[in-house]
Amino acid sequence: MLGSKKSVQVVLLSILLGLTACAQTSQQIGHSVNLCCPGNYGDYKEYRLETQDIPSFLNAYVVSEFDSVFQEKGLMRNDSRNQVRITLSYQHVNLNPEQETIDPFERQLEDDVTLRYIATIVVDIRESSTGEMVWSGQINRIHTVVPGEYMHEDVARPEFAGAFREMLASYPVLTE
Repeated sequence: MLGSKKSVQVVLLSILLGLTACAQTSQQIGHSVNLCCPGNYGDYKEYRLETQDIPSFLNAYVVSEFDSVFQEKGLMRNDSRNQVRITLSYQHVNLNPEQETIDPFERQLEDDVTLRYIATIVVDIRESSTGEMVWSGQINRIHTVVPGEYMHEDVARPEFAGAFREMLASYPVLTE
């Protein structure tokens, strides 16, 4: 039963990625918007940024690229006093259920295994005072790698920036 449930999840995520491909402009990273625009965007001037489950080797430059792109919308980062709280969270789905126990970030020299998985970073924006979700989107990529292989930062940075910029295109610009 568990294998069947996992297979259904893989099929659903594959369909979602197929649909997301229509929104993909970068060669490597796709994006989609999950919730847009029920907030009071004119009131949002500062934001707090938090991360959840992002692999340590990605964290610094994912945060840096997101910060740069989000500040293009006219908001400033202030982790102490803010109107919105942004959470960047990492999700990982193996496309081969038999490889569920293999950590893609840990080198395994003894096995000749190629992993296929979907890596997703979900961006949730909530009002700080109410906790109400006011915007949500995600970027994702299908990976085919050997365990322990990693994305090189100089290649990854512009890909992340481009995907975040396209994903945030519908987020209103702050006007004063």
